[in-house]
Amino acid sequence: MTGARPLSSHRRAVAAVTAVLLALVCAACSSGGGGATSAGGGAALEMWTFKRTHLDALKQAAREFQRQTGVAVDVQAVTPDDAFTAKVQSAAQTRSLPDVLEVHAGGEDFRIGGAGLLADLAGDFPAAALGRFLGDTPRAGLVTEERKRQVKELKDAEMGSLFSIPFTAGTFGIVYAHREKLEAAGLDPAVPPKTWQEFIRYLKATTGADPRRGGLALGLKVSQVGFNWIYSQLAFAHLGKERYQRLFARGAAQGFASPDGAETLALYGELTPYWMPGTTALGIDEADVAFAQGKAAFNVGGTFTLAFLAQNGVKPGDLISFPIPPPDGAKVADLRLAPLALTGLSVTSTSGDRAAAVKWVDFLTSPAGAGIFAKAALDLPATDLGADAEKLVGADLAALQRYFTGPADSTFDAADGTFRPPGYDEAKIGPVLLKLSPLRETDPVRTGAQLDAVLGDMWKSTS
Repeated sequence: MTGARPLSSHRRAVAAVTAVLLALVCAACSSGGGGATSAGGGAALEMWTFKRTHLDALKQAAREFQRQTGVAVDVQAVTPDDAFTAKVQSAAQTRSLPDVLEVHAGGEDFRIGGAGLLADLAGDFPAAALGRFLGDTPRAGLVTEERKRQVKELKDAEMGSLFSIPFTAGTFGIVYAHREKLEAAGLDPAVPPKTWQEFIRYLKATTGADPRRGGLALGLKVSQVGFNWIYSQLAFAHLGKERYQRLFARGAAQGFASPDGAETLALYGELTPYWMPGTTALGIDEADVAFAQGKAAFNVGGTFTLAFLAQNGVKPGDLISFPIPPPDGAKVADLRLAPLALTGLSVTSTSGDRAAAVKWVDFLTSPAGAGIFAKAALDLPATDLGADAEKLVGADLAALQRYFTGPADSTFDAADGTFRPPGYDEAKIGPVLLKLSPLRETDPVRTGAQLDAVLGDMWKSTS
C-alpha cells in the first residue's frame, strides 16, 4: 500500500542485502545467537525494533513480562529502516542476531525468513491462538503460493510457514480534526460529520473562519495517497463493493468514465477549494507536521497517524477522528475499514532460548501485553481487544479500533487487489487524480477517461 508511513523505505534496503543474508545463513544457523544471562542469573532475551516510537512502550511491557515470568528482555531500537536492515545483515555475519525482531509485516519477514534467519512459528501459534487477532492480519506472515510467486526469497520456503505474528495493525482513510478549530468555526466537535456532504460543509466553515489555516492537509507530493486514502474509500461507500470493483475491470465498459466513475470523481473534486496551501509540495510526514502545527483544520492519514501527531506535540484528546464519511444515499452508509498488519514479531532461527522468545511474543500479543504496549505507544495492536479495548488502551485508540469491525459488505479492504490488473501500478494513478483536484486542470469525465486509459495499458501488459 503505497503512501503508508510504516511500509515505506524498508523494501529497497532489505532487497539490497538479501543476497548477503542468503550467503550468511548457513554460518548464522550453525551457532546460536541471542539469549543471554540476566544480572540475576536468570534467562534474558534480546529484541530489536526499527521503530523508536515503540521503544519505551516495549520496555514497559518487558518489565511486566519479567515480573510474571522472571525473564528479562533487553529491547533496542535501531533506526532508520536502512540502519536496521544493515544491522541484521551484520549480525547474521557475526552470528549475533537477537532473539526477537519487530519487522515490517508481509514483506521484510518473508525476505529475512526466506533467507533462513527466522523460525517457523506455525507450530507455536496454531489456529486457536491466531483467533485473537483482527481480521486477516494473521495471514500477513504466512507463506502461501501467492507469496512465493511475489517474493523470490521464499522459493525454497515450506508452504504454511509462519515467519511473523501480527503486532501492530492499521488502515488508511482516517480523518483527524482539531477540536479548537471546529469550535472557532461554530461547529460542534462532539458531532463529527456523518456524510461526505457534511464533511464538505465542515471544511467550508473552517476555511471560512480561517482561510489560510482552516483547510485539509494531505501529503500530495506522494500523489497516490489522494486516491488510496480518500477517493477509494469514498467511491467504495458510494457505489458498494461490486460496482466499485467494476471501475477497474478489463475493457472498462463500466470504468471510471462511466456515470458511476464520473459521479465519484465529482464528489472527490468537491475538496478542491479546501486543500491546505502548498499541499502538493508536501510529503506525508510534512503534511502531518503542518497539521500538528495548526496549519490545517483537518488531516487525512491512517490509524497510525495518531502516534505521529502525538510525537509532534498534539494531545490526542484535542482531536476528533472519523473514517472518510459516505455520501448521502451511499450503498454503504456505515463504512468500515479492514485492518492491515503493519508490523510483526519474529523469532530468529538462532535464538538461544526459543521457548522464552515465543513466550515473549505470545505475551506481547495477548490482550494484556498488547494493551500495555498500545496505551504507551499510541499505536493500535493487531490483537482484537473487543469490549475491553477502552479499558486496555484508552478512549482515543479504542475509537480507532472500532472502525475495523463491521459486516464484510460494508468493509473496505485496502489490501484486496484481486480486481485490479496483475501489474497494477498506483504511482501511475495518482497524478491523474491530482490534475482533477487540487490542480483543477481537468474535469471528472476527462479524468475518468484518463484513468481508464492508464488501467487499459496495465491490462494489456498482462495479456
